[in-house]
Amino acid sequence: MTTIPMGPFERIKRRNLDYLLIETIKQIGVSNYSLLARMTGLNPETVRYKVSRQLSKYGLEVQVNLNHAELGMSVGLLVVDADPSKDWLGEVSYLFFEGKVIGTAKYVCLFAVPFRFKKKYADVLGFMKQKKEIYDFQVFEAKWTRYPSFRPEFYNFDEKRWNVDWKRVDMTQGENGATSIDVNRDAAIDYFDVKILKAMQESPTVSLAKVAAEMNANPRTLRYHHAEHVTKGKFILNSNVRWRRPSLEGKPGELMQMLVLFKGIGQEKVAKARKLVNKIPFTWIEGGSEAGDYFALLDVPIERLYETARYIEGNVEDVKNNYSMFMLDSQKSRYLFIPDEMFDPKRGWTLPSYKQEMARSEEGGLRKS
Repeated sequence: MTTIPMGPFERIKRRNLDYLLIETIKQIGVSNYSLLARMTGLNPETVRYKVSRQLSKYGLEVQVNLNHAELGMSVGLLVVDADPSKDWLGEVSYLFFEGKVIGTAKYVCLFAVPFRFKKKYADVLGFMKQKKEIYDFQVFEAKWTRYPSFRPEFYNFDEKRWNVDWKRVDMTQGENGATSIDVNRDAAIDYFDVKILKAMQESPTVSLAKVAAEMNANPRTLRYHHAEHVTKGKFILNSNVRWRRPSLEGKPGELMQMLVLFKGIGQEKVAKARKLVNKIPFTWIEGGSEAGDYFALLDVPIERLYETARYIEGNVEDVKNNYSMFMLDSQKSRYLFIPDEMFDPKRGWTLPSYKQEMARSEEGGLRKS
């Protein structure tokens, strides 16, 4: 069968429909194809095809971002100096991103820890340093975090690549993306909620009936928890579209991950840094602390790395001594889901204290002697 190439009008029409679908996904997610169809005017089967198959053909995928504040969790950036030969990462819980800085023994992680465990979490890291499992660490607590939206105007869907006009980027006025503000309180969340959230992170289009079957639970129970807890509790911040072509096509070398970190620059300059980095279409998460720190992680196509770094450098003259850019090895990075293994159905979130770890370590030492 011969395929007739699309003309310019057909390409523009399809591109506009793709833009509309992506913008609608950012508003309501992908769990309800019928609602997506009504809001976009597309046929439900067309929506199903575009979400389940066509997005990946474009090098894109849907990501569910949790509202950690409403989950009673505090978010932060963790920068660690460690021996690469030691499996220290296996002992650190509540991470949702981990990466290694190229050419160094430095690691960059994002964590979301239950509010009541913030001090214990730092104690555990301090104990790891004491045991020399890590050399040193820095924690930057985030008062707010934000997931900037996918910018389809800078993406060539036909060629599956970014086509960035930096003059247009520079003219971007408003900051974009869903924001979570740290509220420093526990949340009413249970075992079913955690399982639903993890399943949606793993597969944004997963059916609740499938989750119920895997848990050997009543589907009505899952539907109730999804409606009354996950949805009404605003446990999901938003659904976003992420550029994932190198990973989807097995070409991680075409992606360079970048951490931009500003230390102690004050809230006025944080606002300036935030406005600068937020407008870059490769930024997927950013956050700022009460102490005047700002960080952002970017997924940069290797062909755009130099111009991206130059764009940042050219706009931070007044804080050039207070910021750093780290290049991460994308082949050694991991994105992690909500840690359901840390949630006990009866006790809720758990975290061994550093005193318990020390006692266990000393007990082991005595047995060995």
